[in-house]
Amino acid sequence: MIAILLVLLGGASYGLISPAVKMAYDAGFSPADVTSSQYGAAMSILVLIALFQLRRLRGMTGRDLGLLVFLGVLSTGTSVFYYLSLSYLPASLAIVLLFQFTWVVMVIDYLITRNKPTPIKWTALVLIFIGTLLAVDLFHTQWMGVSVLGIVLGLLSSVTYSAFLYFTSYVRPGSSPFVNSAVISIASTLTVFLIFPPKFLWNGSLGEGLWVWALIIGGLGQVIPPLFFNVGIPRIGGPLAAVLGAVELPVAVVSAFWLLHEEVFGAQWAGILLILAGIVVTELRFLGARKKNPAT
Repeated sequence: MIAILLVLLGGASYGLISPAVKMAYDAGFSPADVTSSQYGAAMSILVLIALFQLRRLRGMTGRDLGLLVFLGVLSTGTSVFYYLSLSYLPASLAIVLLFQFTWVVMVIDYLITRNKPTPIKWTALVLIFIGTLLAVDLFHTQWMGVSVLGIVLGLLSSVTYSAFLYFTSYVRPGSSPFVNSAVISIASTLTVFLIFPPKFLWNGSLGEGLWVWALIIGGLGQVIPPLFFNVGIPRIGGPLAAVLGAVELPVAVVSAFWLLHEEVFGAQWAGILLILAGIVVTELRFLGARKKNPAT
């Protein structure tokens, strides 16, 4: 249950990023500076924390290090693909494409393990999918002239995020989540700096207040989720984590309502309730399995 709660909190943290990023843009900071600075701030925080657990590096194998670097690159890919898709697509369509991770993870799991989703899991996925369409108000938006490139980028963001969630379950249980998150952050930050050079270090934007948004967004996106996911996902598995991660969208909609004062329609509230229902259905299945086999 603690692992489930941590994954839910990690997903909820992701849901708070969109309003924070919009507020940073409104403050006059460029997407490149916001993206690179948030990764730089998160890496600094995680590395400082990991310094107190350097002894845990002794038990890290080459396989462990390679997996963590791979997860860092996947994390960067998700951010870059999603941010680029937003430049071609309406935000509501881009988020729908990203949220395909709820079933893409199931496909990855089937291709690797040949485990077929249970009927209850399919029920949860259907509820989440319908809820997602309602929550983003998809049916009330015009999609004439939608960019094919934007759709491809949005789907790529979903694939990389799905792979991140799934392969995080392969992180060795018992390893330090702080050290693991620091390695992931170093890999992702270096990758981001190749795409968005850290101009914030010399263009004066830090002194204008960018450091505040870098800490907030970096904490929400690159500190809390990796730490919580590194603890929770290896214990519950990638497929369940994908369903629980759907909590990101309700949190994003509600936070936009409260923080940005964006209008939320009745259908969107209904979609949020369906997503939450899908998560509850999955958790009930998990709890039922635990009662039948308490040793798991």
